[in-house]
Amino acid sequence: MLERAVGARAAKQARGLPTGRPAKLNATTRAGAAQRIKDGAIPEQVAADLGVSRSTLYRELRKHREGHVGVGPVGQEG
Repeated sequence: MLERAVGARAAKQARGLPTGRPAKLNATTRAGAAQRIKDGAIPEQVAADLGVSRSTLYRELRKHREGHVGVGPVGQEG
């Protein structure tokens, strides 16, 4: 099973397709969430409105601060 997964991942990378799990929030949503918190919104409420956990929101906000926009190789979603 692991060999098939590695082969499938390599084939997707060769075609230029993203691998790994998709990000919960896109760059636009991350920017909106960051702005809401900057304007004084409670992070727990912003996370609930977006349908993600508080820890996911903070992880996505860190990506926003660091300027990540795309999805890289497995384990390096961005």
